[in-house]
Amino acid sequence: MRRHRRWLQIIGALLALGIYAGSWHVVGIDPRKLVEPQAARRAQEIFTAFLTPEILIPERGIQRVEAPVRVPCESGNPPEAVEVGEGPRMFLPPCASTGTRIRIRGEGFRPGSELVLRWVFPPSPQLPLGGELLAGRTRTDAAGHFELDVEIRPLLVQEGGARLQAEARWEGRWQISPALTRTLELTLQTIFLALMATTLATGVAVPLSFLAARNLTARGPAGTAIYYLIRTIFNVVRSIEPLVVAAIFATWVGFGPFAGVLALTVATVVNLGKLFSEVIETIDPGPVEAITATGANTLQVIRYAVIPQITLPFLAFIIYHWDINVRISTVVGFVGGGGIGYQLKLWIDQTDYHKAGTAVWAIIAVVSAMDYVSARLREAIR
Repeated sequence: MRRHRRWLQIIGALLALGIYAGSWHVVGIDPRKLVEPQAARRAQEIFTAFLTPEILIPERGIQRVEAPVRVPCESGNPPEAVEVGEGPRMFLPPCASTGTRIRIRGEGFRPGSELVLRWVFPPSPQLPLGGELLAGRTRTDAAGHFELDVEIRPLLVQEGGARLQAEARWEGRWQISPALTRTLELTLQTIFLALMATTLATGVAVPLSFLAARNLTARGPAGTAIYYLIRTIFNVVRSIEPLVVAAIFATWVGFGPFAGVLALTVATVVNLGKLFSEVIETIDPGPVEAITATGANTLQVIRYAVIPQITLPFLAFIIYHWDINVRISTVVGFVGGGGIGYQLKLWIDQTDYHKAGTAVWAIIAVVSAMDYVSARLREAIR
């Protein structure tokens, strides 16, 4: 007998090992891919970007003025400088001869900003794709003025001429990034999305849970049929992922938080309905029997014998499921359910991983806070 049991254990171990090996092959596990240099570097870049969210960014600005310059002058003598531009302005002669230097003046630019002068060439036979050539660099003074001498090079003698572009760039004080502002707005939307889904689902799940409780409903053919019908609906709907439900509602009512609320409401109704019904099935039957013996009807029995026993567990489950819905809503957003999840998907698709990191850290903060708050509330109502 002992020998027979040992052989059964060996066969069972070999069978389990064979199943595990087959599973390894079916899912295509390949540890070598984890150490491929190029893939590892790319993963490291993304991970590093997630760890450095875009929270504060320097204020950036740009001013640009362009003016055409003919080379050489048709009249032979270069004319006086003319004014070009509105707001930031540039003063320069409209034409010049090669080998000479012309003085460029400017005003109306941001004080103390770096300024780059470059020649911009349109497409021509010499330059089919056009191009740019650095003309000089300087910095504007405290009044936003600059002066710079620019050499006229032979390359400027071409069909279509060239344009001289003055471009000033600067970085100012640090400010809250638009990504953080957008993240905070959508995070608040996500919290309210989960709140609306939880409250709407609670209003539907409570009455259904009484119909799905065997000790209250499964009495007689009609009650038993209702019990099994509600239980079957719960099991069928619970087997469908909220992502699938969100995709259906996003197609139905359009992308946005409304689709997310509807999807989470459906998922929450069946989950809370099942949990509530199991709480009802575990109540102490003593008070029910005592009140029934007094001749009370079904509603009175539920009011005075059932509800006092289930109120606190129901509240605990509702608070806990709000916490769960905050987490799920971020995933539901990936398929158009609104909230922070949808914006996170857009940033990932656009490879804006620093902005995506901002959303990820916001999700972590909200989920952690919700977990703490829900735990404290559940302790308070016990």
